Amino acid sequence: MKIDNLSQVDKTGSVRKVEASKNQSIKESRKKDTIKKQNKMDIDKEIQQIMTDKMMDKSVNQANSALKQHHRRIDRSVHETTKTVMYTMVDTETDEIIREFPPKKIQDMIAKMWELAGLFVDEEV
Repeated sequence: MKIDNLSQVDKTGSVRKVEASKNQSIKESRKKDTIKKQNKMDIDKEIQQIMTDKMMDKSVNQANSALKQHHRRIDRSVHETTKTVMYTMVDTETDEIIREFPPKKIQDMIAKMWELAGLFVDEEV
């Protein structure tokens, strides 16, 4: 047998719903726990991003030291609009871009499509 709502009579003779107050406190407790977990996840993501950036910088530096004998270097940059990390391989003697990943033209095209679709707004009213 399941009892959903219990009524409790206090000293003054008024009846109050016990279940409703318990449910409210449980909901508030869960909400606080969710907020704490979200804050911890946000901090963890920031730490992970910092560590990832440091690791990527270290990897690029190691690759550059290995490519030095071939007169090549790798540059790491972030596209202005799409915020995508881009890598370019450059000939150190001529400063000619040999390869880009992802290609800048593709990133520019994506940015233009976002602009046309209204997903990216860079103007204040």
